Amino acid sequence: MSKQFVKESELSYQKSAHSWIPTTVHRHTSGLRVVQCKVQQPIYTLAIYVPTLPENDTGEPHTLEHLVFCGSKRFAHRGYLDALALCNFSQGTNAWTYEDVTCYTLTTASEEALANVMAAYLDHVLSPQLRDEQFVTEVYHYDSKGREHGVVFSEVLGSESEEAEVGERRMLQLLFGEDAAYAKSFGGLTRSVAQLTNAEVAEYHKRFYDACNITMVVTGPVGARFEQALEDIPPEILHSSGHDSRRMIPINVPEGPVSARVLFAADSHVGSVQFGWRGPMGSDVETVTALEILLEYLTEEASSPLSMRFVECKRPVASSVVGYVKQSIPTTMFIGFDGVPYGDGGDSEGESGDEDESDDESEDEGKSEDEEEEESEPEEEDESKSDESGDDITRLLDEGYFAELLKIELERIYATKFDGDAQALRRAVEQYGQRLAKRMESHADDTLQTTIGIDIVASHFATGKFAVGTRARIFDVVAELAQRPIEYWLELLKTWLMDARTCHVCTVPDATMSARLDAERQQIEEANAATVVDAAAHDQRIALAVEANRVDLPATVRAGIPEPDAGGTSALPHTQLCAEAHGPLAAVQVLRSDTQFVNVRLHVPMAAMPEALRPFLALFQGLLFNTDVQLPVGAVHEGAKLTEPLHVSYAAMDQQLAELTTSRGSSVGMGVEPFVSSWTDEVFVVSLHTTPEKYADAVRCIVQAIVFGSFVTERISTVAQNLLADIAQIKRDGRDVLTACVARLSAQDQVGRPRWITNHVSLFDQERVLRQVMRDAASVAVYLDEIRRVLVHAPGMFLSLGMSDTDDAQQLTNTFVHEWQTCMDAYSQYVPISEQPNDPFAIPRESRLPQLSEPLRVHVTLRSIQASFAAICVPCALREHPPSEADFDTQLARLPARDFYALQLLLELLHRTDGPLFNAVRGMGLAYGAYFELRERQGQLMFLCSRASNVSGAILAMRALVERVGEHWDEYVGAFEVAMARSALVFSAVDEQVTPGSVLMMCVVSAIDGFASVDLRNKWRAAHLRAVTIDDMRRVFGTYVRRLVDPQVPAIHVVLTPPGTQLEPELGSFSRRSLNEI
Repeated sequence: MSKQFVKESELSYQKSAHSWIPTTVHRHTSGLRVVQCKVQQPIYTLAIYVPTLPENDTGEPHTLEHLVFCGSKRFAHRGYLDALALCNFSQGTNAWTYEDVTCYTLTTASEEALANVMAAYLDHVLSPQLRDEQFVTEVYHYDSKGREHGVVFSEVLGSESEEAEVGERRMLQLLFGEDAAYAKSFGGLTRSVAQLTNAEVAEYHKRFYDACNITMVVTGPVGARFEQALEDIPPEILHSSGHDSRRMIPINVPEGPVSARVLFAADSHVGSVQFGWRGPMGSDVETVTALEILLEYLTEEASSPLSMRFVECKRPVASSVVGYVKQSIPTTMFIGFDGVPYGDGGDSEGESGDEDESDDESEDEGKSEDEEEEESEPEEEDESKSDESGDDITRLLDEGYFAELLKIELERIYATKFDGDAQALRRAVEQYGQRLAKRMESHADDTLQTTIGIDIVASHFATGKFAVGTRARIFDVVAELAQRPIEYWLELLKTWLMDARTCHVCTVPDATMSARLDAERQQIEEANAATVVDAAAHDQRIALAVEANRVDLPATVRAGIPEPDAGGTSALPHTQLCAEAHGPLAAVQVLRSDTQFVNVRLHVPMAAMPEALRPFLALFQGLLFNTDVQLPVGAVHEGAKLTEPLHVSYAAMDQQLAELTTSRGSSVGMGVEPFVSSWTDEVFVVSLHTTPEKYADAVRCIVQAIVFGSFVTERISTVAQNLLADIAQIKRDGRDVLTACVARLSAQDQVGRPRWITNHVSLFDQERVLRQVMRDAASVAVYLDEIRRVLVHAPGMFLSLGMSDTDDAQQLTNTFVHEWQTCMDAYSQYVPISEQPNDPFAIPRESRLPQLSEPLRVHVTLRSIQASFAAICVPCALREHPPSEADFDTQLARLPARDFYALQLLLELLHRTDGPLFNAVRGMGLAYGAYFELRERQGQLMFLCSRASNVSGAILAMRALVERVGEHWDEYVGAFEVAMARSALVFSAVDEQVTPGSVLMMCVVSAIDGFASVDLRNKWRAAHLRAVTIDDMRRVFGTYVRRLVDPQVPAIHVVLTPPGTQLEPELGSFSRRSLNEI
């Protein structure tokens, strides 16, 4: 490079122990730096890092992140940046804010596209307009009735009283001191956001957003075109005013308390406990990496010491545990326990967590922290409330109680030298290295961005001198750690966890908090309304601000937006083929690509699963790799056939699986969220990720777990209790609850047929089922054994294998079949499958929508949320896939899915960033998110709204928009808008096929949808999208989109709000239900 940029340094990042990613650092005359990482992948990522620190709780960094996108000095029109990005093979721009950095991101599908957007993006970051009108809609305002709105306000409102947010905020105050930058709310607290002014935001931008403070990181196969685009950036865009924001963050250890007990709004009887420690500086890569490995050893697997002690015990005191290192200054380390029982843990008969239960469920809930502390004095041990370890279940969330339990366990681990296993940490290092290699293969761009971002922040706030590459040789560091003796790891444990200052926070559910917050909000609205002298003038000022901030790109501006050459996109090189299927397999898919792993997915049809067994599928999934295994005579163990039965504990089996696989799992359906929904529930999926040399042993271990798992009462009870705790946490999340409600209401069971599996495994049914299991775990084993018998005998199993170009596909297939058959030979109930289906991928598609004669409107209240959520669901029977098994090209010539793609294109146009729906809802400050979703497999078209401060207003705004589009079609849908939507869909097609794992998943999805290969699916989609016309889009608008606002259409409406929220009458008549009545 020449002129503006000079090369500052060159380095390489390890992609694996034997491969490297070339990286170059260039410096602009202003001080701005560009780091280029030449990752060989089909997509390009750009991230603009601005080191920022919060100075109070107003959320200045977060607020500025939002306002940057509203227009800039040289590109003044709101919406220009995202229109530019969307026209250049992307899904638009995005950003995120953490405690010490704000980052602006873009992912595109070509180098030319990246180059086209870069200068305008930098101008928005460095020279945003920051007009008062933008602040009104994007950040905060209240209307003449005192009701508060704003995108930032809605986002904060939806999160500030959540369990994780409350606990983390208090933990950082303990670790750093309440006056430290890390202890401030970088996102903002609602009451502080309400006091923030636009002038303060502008001043904050001046202090931190100077070119000399900024680093841009680019990943992808960038070359000369990108480098020339850098040189072509107008010098005035990158001008520096000399506002250097570098400073050294104080690293002194604060004086003051090390523990706290905080309340969060929730009904359930589970909370959480988090422990935190200050760690070494991030520049000490070896020690930081070693601590990451140590924490994973302690928490990652079911057989990890802390998991066995607290989660997988006879009476669990937590449903999960996680340990990790956070890259603050200095680093911080955390061990968190979720699903910790509070009071009696909800064990009492009939406890359901019903949202309409009385507020006095627990006499401790709602009391002040001082009162709670007074009542937490030691009492005589009640044996009925203590488990076999002597844990008092009623005191787990008392301040200090769990801390003592953890202290004792860490001392035990230290005294026994990791349970007498001298190789335990060596294996943990190896597993860490394998997981790191998998991340680098699957997400090299994200991993590098994170790694380099850490160095950028450290350079700014820890060392004062720019440097990247501290973790460039991370695989070498891991290799060196593998040679460390056990004494090294014992000293690490003692120095950083046992002897160090330990902070802990207990987060306690409070069923009365929601009512208090509602009352406080009502008072605030009344106080706001009292300040309004002239209501009409007040609302007019807001309306003018909204209008001034509206997206309206003139034709001349649109014409000047550059578009890239469509030929500049690429795909992950791969080959898809079929191996010979035999044994239990009806089909075998093979995907060859550049990978060092073998990716295995076994799909077992469940359409024939008997009704009586379906309620226990979720429990079976939870137990599958988490229970003891009883190996019979003839089974292979450690390379030899057993001559007598062998019992393998769940911990030993889990440890063996951890050593043999990089990851493994199972699910009821594909793309499933536990207890919430699945896009297809007729298939049970078992997956594993391993290396070629471990493949045979990994498959054997997985199949043995499936076939010989022993469903003992203790394991059934433990897993059931942990699943119940998971449900309690899911029921606190507005999005999860909304999804579960919609799935339940839109999947009607049919008379005379088994209930849909998705209804059986929903959180609504499972809470009741699992409580029954807890009362009589012994009687459940027979159902679990029968589920296993049905699954292993299911005809139509298909196997998907991802592998390198050098692996032998047929040999890997034969190995799987051999290991399966060896287990079957020793399985007493095995009966060979006599006949396989002609098409194992032909999973039935049946409409599950209820036959409604009128709209179904349901209003659900949830005490754990402060913002609202909504969904409107209407029937939409459009299909993407080929309608028959006729010749592919013959079908494609008829374009049978034209309406499907026309609707997909229209929805992209309507709900894009800075698009019509965005402006109607988010642009008015009514909600954080609003979008349409076409669920092809479920036959549904949906409108979804999240984190709304005014959910009624958001729904009414969507209705008004649909009416306006119908009346003024040409104002919303033209050639420019269609081209922008097409470009975004091109990116989506590339993005879903970027990694070996994602392409393998697309192989599965394509086969189920009737495509012989991913390439044919891509050909089908491209041909249809090229053929779609504006007339096609107008037709599907009238046929389908208008259903969302037609009062005669029997739509399903679900609105989820805090208890005190009243819906506007214009929405129609809603029935108010509790979760248990869904």
